[in-house]
Amino acid sequence: MVRNLLFSAGILLAGVLILTRCTKNHLPDPPICYQTDIEPLIVSNCTMSGCHNSSDREAGYDFSSYAGILNAVEAGNYKKSELYKVLVIPAGEKRMPQSPAEPFTDYQIALVARWIEEGAIQSLDCQSACDTSFVGYNGTIAPIMSTYCTGCHAGSQPQGDIDLASWATVKPHAQSGSLVGSVRHASGFAAMPQNGSMLPECAIRQIEKWVADGAQNN
Repeated sequence: MVRNLLFSAGILLAGVLILTRCTKNHLPDPPICYQTDIEPLIVSNCTMSGCHNSSDREAGYDFSSYAGILNAVEAGNYKKSELYKVLVIPAGEKRMPQSPAEPFTDYQIALVARWIEEGAIQSLDCQSACDTSFVGYNGTIAPIMSTYCTGCHAGSQPQGDIDLASWATVKPHAQSGSLVGSVRHASGFAAMPQNGSMLPECAIRQIEKWVADGAQNN
């Protein structure tokens, strides 16, 4: 009986610890890279037409550049940063990104928080080896789309009527050449991400490899 009670208490304690670690205030382990972790999230989700881009400057903010993003950040203190505050509002017109766009996930919010807490730096060296030996949709391409593209191209009203949230909707653009042309900023294609820098070279090479291999659902 005592053993069962102790075992039950242990399970309960473990559950409490897990729940505690899964709050919005939990920060993922470093390093957080501005170029690959933060800039794509902000540009993809916050610089659409009518929002925080260099033309519209909604509420006075332009998030299409590092300097513009810093205007909503108090480096070293994520809880006092306006960028963080609007991400954790549960609903309403002040929540960012605004509906019908999906809110940031808890993990994405934590990435932003960690980056701010670590000083909101831009120059962190986060280059790593680029593995293109095998590029699958589920393990490589879907995360790239999620990070860089689906802030605009997903949901009930995807920008340009281009939905990049699933293999079935990405495949036609891969086969037509528009996916590679856009991320390469090639002549004749709409440069993507819109209002942002090109994807990291490794991500582009991985997309090219996947397309060259047949754009399979793998």
